[in-house]
Amino acid sequence: MVGSVNEELDAYSWVTPEGMLNDHYITSREQLYKGINGRYVERFTIPTGGSYIFKPLTNPAQHGRERWMYEHVMSGLPPIYPQLIAASDLTIAPAQSWMIYEDLGQLVHDSQEATMLGAAAHMAVWHALSVTDWSELPRVGQKPPIHTMLDELQMHRQSTDEFLSRLDMQLSESDWDKISRLILMAEEELPTVLCHGDLHPGNMAEVDGRLVILDWEHAHLNAPLWDIFHLVDLSHPLFPRTVTPALRERVMDVYLDKLGSLGMQIERVSFAEWYHAYAIVFSLWMLRLIDGDLRSEECVWPKEQLRNQWHETAATLEQCMKHLGEE
Repeated sequence: MVGSVNEELDAYSWVTPEGMLNDHYITSREQLYKGINGRYVERFTIPTGGSYIFKPLTNPAQHGRERWMYEHVMSGLPPIYPQLIAASDLTIAPAQSWMIYEDLGQLVHDSQEATMLGAAAHMAVWHALSVTDWSELPRVGQKPPIHTMLDELQMHRQSTDEFLSRLDMQLSESDWDKISRLILMAEEELPTVLCHGDLHPGNMAEVDGRLVILDWEHAHLNAPLWDIFHLVDLSHPLFPRTVTPALRERVMDVYLDKLGSLGMQIERVSFAEWYHAYAIVFSLWMLRLIDGDLRSEECVWPKEQLRNQWHETAATLEQCMKHLGEE
């Protein structure tokens, strides 16, 4: 899926054979964000006044994933993504690969309730797609699978209990048994679906009243709870938000309603139980990660933002543990 023929042909002069923006053919450039490999996603303009987004490979582990999504999946979805104008040849070395997208302008990542509810309905659409022919997609995202997180927490029970104690919380042996049982049931009962993989607030935006979902390079096959957790409860240092139990329930209702209209029925009470167990494990795992970042002098995030992320994640944990205790 690419832009117009003229745009596509012009695009190859905008990028050097080495996979860098070609300053001879562009009039301005603006760095938007830096990938884990040090390369920048940039907005650039050309002499005719057109503006585009240049996205080199920013995470080597995801080479080819986003392009694959555009070629095999996006045409079957509503237009909730930026148009792909051009991409480097598939035979090029990963370090030189790139994609050029339409420029949607300055994006607002406000994570308002309407945005979350809209994303939940769209998520149901891509979760309802058949994944039988997509064996190329991995079954693990950029974070470990949920059962690996659970194993890590239980292997480090002393530090996990210390985290909980610092938050005036505790999980008994029977609580852990219940959480493990619910997660196992979820893995057995829920279908394997296409997951966006990284649906935090920074990858959702409103553009002229239209919801846009960005950055599909972490797409993989997983249980639907992975995407739901990222949409509702995954904290991010740059995009703080407040989630309440009532909002969490509304998001899940919209998601399950839409999924049901597409012919996929999931029993709601069980789904809520599975989700809250999933969110407890994911939130505790995140707290260990954030704690490590707070202690590290090498971390790229400002400490104040990390502390806010800590408190946000702790609030999710507290709410989901309370729900677990009420079951």
